[in-house]
Amino acid sequence: MTSPRRITIKDIAHAAGVSTAAVSQALRPHTNSNIKLQKETVERIRQVAQDLNYQPHTGARSIRSNSFGSIGYFAARTGVFTNSPGGYLAGVHDIAEQHGSRITLIRLPVSIDDISKAMPSVFSERNLDALVIESYSELAHQIYERVQASRLPVIFLNDRHDTNSVYVDDEWASGELTRHLIDRGYKSVAFLHRVTEGGPPVRQMHHSAADREAGYRGAMKAAKRKAVCHIIRTTCVVGNDLELRDQDWQAIRQHDAVIAYDDDLANLIGRTAHERGVSVPGDLAVAGFNGDYASMSAWQRLTTVAIPSYDMGRKAAEMAFELVSSGSDAALPSSVHRPTLMFGQTT
Repeated sequence: MTSPRRITIKDIAHAAGVSTAAVSQALRPHTNSNIKLQKETVERIRQVAQDLNYQPHTGARSIRSNSFGSIGYFAARTGVFTNSPGGYLAGVHDIAEQHGSRITLIRLPVSIDDISKAMPSVFSERNLDALVIESYSELAHQIYERVQASRLPVIFLNDRHDTNSVYVDDEWASGELTRHLIDRGYKSVAFLHRVTEGGPPVRQMHHSAADREAGYRGAMKAAKRKAVCHIIRTTCVVGNDLELRDQDWQAIRQHDAVIAYDDDLANLIGRTAHERGVSVPGDLAVAGFNGDYASMSAWQRLTTVAIPSYDMGRKAAEMAFELVSSGSDAALPSSVHRPTLMFGQTT
């Protein structure tokens, strides 16, 4: 059995009684086109295309327009349970939709933690108009030089660079969160990092780890308080059987308030407190960071810092399309976003 013949714009033009140029303009409008169509004509052409089940040939369109009509979204992280705010991708998607562009999702295999062992083929095949890289961990450092060499228009999302990046003002947010705890009357406030088995030390982590600690230390210094940072060591980020080590719990109990690096760690502390009969916030105040799914599904309303992930995703995509227009060598000023403090029941 032979495959059905692919419907072309010539078929649509014949059925609608218009020229092929009119069909092209109706289905994919160009503002600088000399062809002007009435609204009724555009609607009729599109209805004919739908009735004929017309499907554009993306390869041919790419050749004609010198554009692939696709923007890449690379989540630079590994593992199954390493999640970042969903608003990033949603924001990128909505801007891509406005530009009539598709999104190609890219990620690394679960077992890979060194990008030199599994560089995604999309970087060498060069079949994207631009790329948004969502940074989550130290993998961003491995990626940066490789994508710069590819001369592909790239915007880094949640990764701090002087140009072509969109990131969070973590230092400011951490300072605000620390001042909130001090103003609430807590006397001993500690900052908690998390290091997982086989993971990098804090100094090699995503820059948010150092930035959040710096904001905490600045606020504590201004309040003439002693800053205490402790590293929690766990087997992974989340899990049903995940537990705090006794020595880490004892270190936490030396304080009446703690700021966890992220909401996942804050939830683990809250669960441990419940299991050991420690009241939150009566005996121990707990605050987190990110303000995404982990905080919204916490055991009680968590005091946290909500990252404006959707707005950041939109901005990253807008910058990516601006690079497409101006060239991959362009340098756009980076966009810095301040999060929102969310006051819950845990402080």
